Amino acid sequence: MERQKSKRAKNKNISDDVRTSGEGSMPLDLIPEILIDLPVKTLARFICVSKPWSSIIRNRDFVKSYLIKSSSTTHPQSLIFTFKSRRHSKHFFFSSSQRQDGDESSLSCTASYHMTCHSQPYTAITPSVHGLICYGPPSKLMVYNPSTRRSIALPNVNAHRIRMYHYLGYDPIDGDYKMLCMRRGMHVRRGRGLAHKIQVLTLGNGSSWRMVEDCPPPHSPESPHICIDGVLYYGGYLDTSTRLLRKDHVVMSFDVRSEKFDVIKVPKERATRFTRMTRYNGKLALMFTGYGGFGGGYSGYIELWVLEDAATHEWSNKNFVLPRLACREALFQVFCAIDDSGEFVLAPETLRAPTFYVLYYDPNNNSVRRVDIEGITDKKKLQFWDDDSDRRTISIFPGHAENLLFL
Repeated sequence: MERQKSKRAKNKNISDDVRTSGEGSMPLDLIPEILIDLPVKTLARFICVSKPWSSIIRNRDFVKSYLIKSSSTTHPQSLIFTFKSRRHSKHFFFSSSQRQDGDESSLSCTASYHMTCHSQPYTAITPSVHGLICYGPPSKLMVYNPSTRRSIALPNVNAHRIRMYHYLGYDPIDGDYKMLCMRRGMHVRRGRGLAHKIQVLTLGNGSSWRMVEDCPPPHSPESPHICIDGVLYYGGYLDTSTRLLRKDHVVMSFDVRSEKFDVIKVPKERATRFTRMTRYNGKLALMFTGYGGFGGGYSGYIELWVLEDAATHEWSNKNFVLPRLACREALFQVFCAIDDSGEFVLAPETLRAPTFYVLYYDPNNNSVRRVDIEGITDKKKLQFWDDDSDRRTISIFPGHAENLLFL
C-alpha cells in the first residue's frame, strides 16, 4: 500500500512539474529520457499536457524505443489469458503480472479483464506480439493493445465461408507490424487445403492488403505460430506426396521485413507431433506434452524440439518429466515457456471456483510452484461470463510488453 501511494505521489509530482514549467526550463532532448521510464497510463495523461509533449510520446522513434525497453527481460511483463465460454461461444481476454523467477512473495496476483469477442466463425487469435493481439473473424479482424485498451479494425477481407489464416508479425528493425493472411483452398486430387491468395498488410498509415511477391512452395497452413526476432513461424504441410493422406509436416518461416518465405524441415522423429510453439532460450521450440495416471495425482512430460539453425534444419531435443501433481482435481495443460527463466506455465483446462491458478514448473530443480490469479473465476457482473459453468482455458501467452500504439 505504501509503495502504491509513493508511486502515485511520484507521478503526481512529475505531472505538476510539467504543467507549471515552461518549455524552456527543460532541455527538449532530456524529456524523452524522462518519459520512457513512465507507465503507459501516465503517458496517456501527459498527451493532454501540450502539443510538444503529445508529439514526443506519439513519435515513431519514441514508441519503438519504449517498446524495446518494455520488452527487455529486466522489465515487468504480463501473461495474456484467453478463455472460451462454450455456452455463449465467446472468448474472454484477461492479463496478469508474469511471475518473476525466484520471487517467493508472488503467491498471488490480480488479473485485469480486457474484452470479449465472438469465438465463431473462424475466429483467429494471435499470440501477444510485442504488445499487440489480433482477434476476430476474417471479415472483421481487429488488433488490440491491452496497454492502451484500444483497438483498430483492419481492412475487410472477403472471406465468406472460406477458411483463412492470419499471423501477426513484428519487424524490430523498422518497427513495423505486419499481418500475413492466406486462404486455404481445396486440393481436389489430394483432398487437403493449400495456401493461396497470400497477402500482407502493414499496420498504420492507411495501408491496404497487397499480394506477397515471394511465392512459397505449395503448402497447407496450420494454426500454431509465433514471431521471434522478426521472423514469423507457423506450422504447415508440404504438398509433395502422391499419396492421398500423407503429411509432410514442416515449419514455414516468413521474414517480416523482407517478406520472404522459407521452409524448415522438422526431424522425422516425434517432432512432427508438436501441438504448440513457444520461445525457449530465445529460440523457436516445438512443444508436445502428454499426461497419465490419476492415482494420488498425475504426472506428465514435456517434449521440446529447439531450432538451433534454420539454414541447416538443425534441431536439438529436450525432454522433461513433470512431477506428480497431487490432489489436483482438474486436468492441466502446458501452455508455454517463460523465456528468461526457463520455466513452463501449466493451467487447468476448465475454470472452477474459487480461484483460478497457474503452476510454474522449473525443470532445473524439478519443482512446481503455484500462483493464484484472482479476479477471473470470481469476476462479477461480466456479461456471458458468470452464468456459464463450462469455461475453458484456450491459450496463455507470456512476455506481453507495454506498448504505446493507439494512444
